[in-house]
Amino acid sequence: MAAALEVELVECVWDIGADLTHEHAHRLDLITAAKSVRVYFPDLELTTSGNASRTKRTEERLQRAIVQLQQRTPAPTYGYR
Repeated sequence: MAAALEVELVECVWDIGADLTHEHAHRLDLITAAKSVRVYFPDLELTTSGNASRTKRTEERLQRAIVQLQQRTPAPTYGYR
């Protein structure tokens, strides 16, 4: 998914979580050379992977996180005429 969005991940850290009663028990850190983003997943979403709507939600959550890691050239704040 990251490669399709032209994002080169240098590290992924998965914290499965110890307290499964917590709403967002699981955490994934996606790291590039310049940025990082942390994504949280509820236990129910991950334990029901056979559910199409939950699978779609998980994939969309990952895609939004990866998009945040894309390198963008800043737009100029002013211009000359």
